[in-house]
Amino acid sequence: MGANASTINGVMLILAAGLATRWGGKDKTALYWPEGGTLLAHQEELAKSLGFSTLAVARAPSEEPLRIVNPEPEQGLASSLALGLRVARARFGAVPVGVLLADQPFVTKEDILTVYHAFMRRPATVHAVRPRYGDVPGHPVFFDPAWDARVLELSGDRGLGAIWDRVSDTLWVEIGIQDRPHPAFDIDTEEAYDMARQWAE
Repeated sequence: MGANASTINGVMLILAAGLATRWGGKDKTALYWPEGGTLLAHQEELAKSLGFSTLAVARAPSEEPLRIVNPEPEQGLASSLALGLRVARARFGAVPVGVLLADQPFVTKEDILTVYHAFMRRPATVHAVRPRYGDVPGHPVFFDPAWDARVLELSGDRGLGAIWDRVSDTLWVEIGIQDRPHPAFDIDTEEAYDMARQWAE
């Protein structure tokens, strides 16, 4: 399935401002990755290649105009989501918003497009769509402006799953994971990074 800028209407938020406490506070999204150069750049290029407007919420300042810095990453994941959503709405308007995590590099173009197209075909009563890889919830998650207030109410390390668990206007998309690294695999430790590098290379 292909896509280009004329078929995609939406912005992809890439969350990359976590404190990585299990890494001793190291900015793991700046780690080398075979595709893209770093974990964060890989996810940015992935989203851009599909035609999404792309906005990354990062820890460190950058010359990249589509990266914004979370000045209070210690406030948790919810602060990055809220910051990214506010900037996305100001820059791009009431378009669909997708969310990717910078430390989950095994999400593919096909995964993203499958979820996006399911979102675009969703019933009128559905306002958010998320993949399930096997039995594991994953990313990207897409939502429309009906979810904005809920996202902005989150606090601490609560992400979109905290909303998902208490509402009914959602849709799961089942995606197969046979013969590939799991798309929900998190690079959250040095051992996980070494393992992921071996799989990728």
